Amino acid sequence: MKRKFAVVAATVVVMGAFMTPAAHANGYENQMSPEACEKSQATSTFKYAIYYNSDYGGAYRNVGYSVWDFADERIGGAPQGGTQPLKFCHGGSGNLQGIKNNGASVKNKHSTYYAVTYFNSGYKGSADWSSPRSQTNLSVTKNENASFAWQTL
Repeated sequence: MKRKFAVVAATVVVMGAFMTPAAHANGYENQMSPEACEKSQATSTFKYAIYYNSDYGGAYRNVGYSVWDFADERIGGAPQGGTQPLKFCHGGSGNLQGIKNNGASVKNKHSTYYAVTYFNSGYKGSADWSSPRSQTNLSVTKNENASFAWQTL
């Protein structure tokens, strides 16, 4: 009986270890990782950076994972009461303002994927596509951006 319990307990622990990152990775990393507000955008391992001003000026935030809604990037995906907006960081104009409907330019440091900034939440509506290893002033979604996703052609 003790051995059977130990095997079941070990299985639950192992399953939990594999399930937790998948359930919490996106919102947790985008909100809490030091990479999100890395002082040097060039050294961050997050491959998408969104800027408050055109031509990559003002405050910015590094984003590592697709964002369903810039105004409500929930840790773990579950409602925690109220919204959890992603905000710009690192001084300059736009510092600590919400990203939703405030972004003007982006950098895509990824070598393979397109960075797509969408007009609506949920990866919908008009979009600005940024090629791999490019920087782009937003045109379609400038100051009207609500979500972001990595895409391939």
